[in-house]
Amino acid sequence: MSRIRILPDQVANQIAAGEVVERPSSVLKELVENSLDAGARHIDLAWEEGGKRLLEVADDGSGMARDELYLALERHATSKVRTAEDLGHLGTFGFRGEALPSIASVSRFDLVSAEADGAGHRLRSEFGIIKEVAPVSRSRGTSVTVRDLFAQMPARRRFLKSTDTEHAQLWGSAARLALSSSGVHWTIRPDRGAPLVLPPVADAGERLAPLLGEKMGRLVPFVNGELPWRLRGFVSPPDLSFRDRNHLYLFVNGRAVRDRLLLAALSEAWSGTFAKGSYPAALLFLELPPEAVDVNVHPTKAEVRFREPQRVFAWVRGGAEEAWAKLRGGLASVLELPPKPLEAEFDLDPSRRATAQHPRLWSDHSGGALGAYQALADTFTTRPLEAAYPFEAEPSQVAEGAGHPPEVRYIGTFERTYLLAEIRGDRGPELWIVDQHVAHERVLFERLFLRRHRPAIQPLLPPQVVRVGPEALARLLPFLPELETAGVEAEPFGGDALVVRGLPDFLMDRDPQALVEDLAARLEREGRVDLDTFRRDLNAELACRAAIKKHHALPPELALRLIQDLLSCEVPNTCPHGRPILKKLTLEDLERSFGRRM
Repeated sequence: MSRIRILPDQVANQIAAGEVVERPSSVLKELVENSLDAGARHIDLAWEEGGKRLLEVADDGSGMARDELYLALERHATSKVRTAEDLGHLGTFGFRGEALPSIASVSRFDLVSAEADGAGHRLRSEFGIIKEVAPVSRSRGTSVTVRDLFAQMPARRRFLKSTDTEHAQLWGSAARLALSSSGVHWTIRPDRGAPLVLPPVADAGERLAPLLGEKMGRLVPFVNGELPWRLRGFVSPPDLSFRDRNHLYLFVNGRAVRDRLLLAALSEAWSGTFAKGSYPAALLFLELPPEAVDVNVHPTKAEVRFREPQRVFAWVRGGAEEAWAKLRGGLASVLELPPKPLEAEFDLDPSRRATAQHPRLWSDHSGGALGAYQALADTFTTRPLEAAYPFEAEPSQVAEGAGHPPEVRYIGTFERTYLLAEIRGDRGPELWIVDQHVAHERVLFERLFLRRHRPAIQPLLPPQVVRVGPEALARLLPFLPELETAGVEAEPFGGDALVVRGLPDFLMDRDPQALVEDLAARLEREGRVDLDTFRRDLNAELACRAAIKKHHALPPELALRLIQDLLSCEVPNTCPHGRPILKKLTLEDLERSFGRRM
């Protein structure tokens, strides 16, 4: 008996769906690309429950005849490729003929299309089985409605993320499609949040702010080369940077892609403009001959292969590098200004401090007045940490085995960043070198997170509107109650905006826009995030922002206080992000290094 058999079409389509249909946002991408290939000038998108319950794409493209509706659900049926040679110079988004049958095999699927106004047909199928084809009245174009995605495939459905995450992914996919098709009128109607209407524009730059957030509207356009080899793009000025690479968007002949070659070229281009650990924002639109790029290397067409990778690398690096070089020249007078005095950055007026409910964060390099650590310590409690928060946990690693708290003698500071102290406990004397920033970060984090101390909240007058873009807003909305618990009072403000009404007292000198953007970027990096993880990340972020920075001199009494508070922490050796806080040298280590002990 033969063990090899031909799979039924329905099973084959469901297997193909595993490659093409990863999640609702990939369904959206495939359907919209079909609309663009059909010449649509108006595209309407709608979804419910993150696309798991319903996803709809309607267009005014060329439409299909009745017989073509059947063919559209056959595997490898396409109007875009006729011969193998066509694959070498593709000018369309789709070409494999797998998207519609794959999507239909894992959903309740409606396809309505008309080649002319009024004379259309509707095909209805359920999980790959056609149930009905009937005439309907419709204007020219096509509508596809996908319901109950993966409803009959519980294993696949369980791999979908939360509704909030899928909702954000749909916004991200819609944003990339709308950026690459600026001449198309878009209407986006999710079941949560306000709809977004994008009229046709001459340039994608007009869509940066509404789709990606207000800050992205500052990007500067540039053009390098002429068709058929043209590089268009938008890059952030030198004074606008981010802490991750999440603000880089790449398009090749209108197709959003992920490509390591292009990212490497960009990285080399910005190396002279942005400091290590800081990343710019950039959108690149590469326009090159179809035969110069192979898009048939990935099932979802998310990756490409260039025929001349070295030429493309040099072209992109040179074009982006030139754009940033021009921006550096234009901003030189701003960038070369001497740093403003500390009084301009922090509130040093004693009369103003006295009227505040709590002192603001500030620092005095002379070390002769109350410093940032004292201000922040007093924000939480005026009592010693041990009295305010009794410990019931196991002794910390640094005090391990000690019958009583170790004796601490502060020695001094090195480079106004590293605190030197002599620690005498049951195990003998040790020399500690403590990074003051991460030590303070650990102390604040344990007060905020482990002991759930709610900080005092100061209202912002006036409240600040923060525009982050629809995708980032969708990620943040489920966590607004937790933000308020941590002292960040924010609420939706229509469209893609939040209004921040209050901040923790110790963050009053910080920028709400940057804080909200960093939290949204963290959610995007980590994908699905539960409430406990977000709570931890949020408090780690707040502690990091509030902690005393390097090169800020602490008075000896406050440096000693910081080391004593660190000794009381449950995890005194590392900050919440995993960085080491201190280095220890025992007396034995020192004597060996000087040849006093073998």
